[in-house]
Amino acid sequence: MTSPLGHRASPPVASVPSPIPELAIVLATLNERENLPPLVERLQRLALPPFEVVVVDDGSSDGTREYLADLARSDPRFRLAFHNGRQTTLRAQAMGIELSTAPLIAVMDSDLQHPPELLPSMCTRLRAGAALVVASRYAPGGSVGVRTAPRAIISRGAEWIAKLLLRETRGLSDPVSGYFAFRREIYRPIDDRYRGYKLLLFIAVMAGSSPRSEVAYRFEPRSSGASKLTQGVSFIRLFLIELILARRLRRDGRDASSPA
Repeated sequence: MTSPLGHRASPPVASVPSPIPELAIVLATLNERENLPPLVERLQRLALPPFEVVVVDDGSSDGTREYLADLARSDPRFRLAFHNGRQTTLRAQAMGIELSTAPLIAVMDSDLQHPPELLPSMCTRLRAGAALVVASRYAPGGSVGVRTAPRAIISRGAEWIAKLLLRETRGLSDPVSGYFAFRREIYRPIDDRYRGYKLLLFIAVMAGSSPRSEVAYRFEPRSSGASKLTQGVSFIRLFLIELILARRLRRDGRDASSPA
C-alpha cells in the first residue's frame, strides 16, 4: 500500500476511530521498543479529548514494529505507517501530520524525554485560541536537565542563530524544542525535498503572527536507545540549511497569497 506521500506503508493506516478524534499525537520512531510501552501507558491514562496517535516508523529492527502492530490491534486509536527506508525526523513527522485527521496536532518524541502529561494543558491553550503551543525548557519552571558542555554550547548557539535569522522564532524561549502542538488550519504541507530535525522552525513560520503560548517542562534523560539527532558540525550544517528552507517557506507562502 502506498501512503498519500508516496511512501510504502505497512500495515495500512487504520480507519478513523470513533469518536472522531479532536487531538492527533504524532510520533516518529526508530528502535524504541523499550521506551514505547511506558509512553503508551502514560498516554492511555491521560484525561485527553478523543485522540489518535499516528506513529511513523522508519525501519525499526528491535521489535518496535511488532509491538506497534499488536498495540494497534488492541487499541484502534493507534494508527501506524511503516516506512521502509531511513528519513529524517522532520520528514517522518510531516508524514504523520498529513496522515492524521484531528483539528489539533501535537508532535513529541517517543523516547520519554517529553512528558506526555503536558498534553492536556497544551490542548486547553489551543482550545482557548492559541495557534501554536510550545513546550519550553526555558520557560519559568522548565529545565534542560543534564547535558555536556559541548552539547549545551551547540544547543544555545542554535537557539540564538534561529532567533537572529528567523523572526517568527523571536517570541519563543525554546525555538528548537521538539515538543509542540498547533491547530491544523495553520499547517501547510512541506516539500518532500526538505530534510532536517527541527520541524518547529517551519511550524513557527506557518503560525506567523497568530497567537502562541508556552508551557514549561523538564527535559528528561533518555533511558534507552540512541538519539536520532545528528551531532556536532554535521548538526550545525544541517540546522543552517533548515533555517534557509524555513525562510523559503515563508517566501513561498507570501508569494502564494499575493494576487495573481
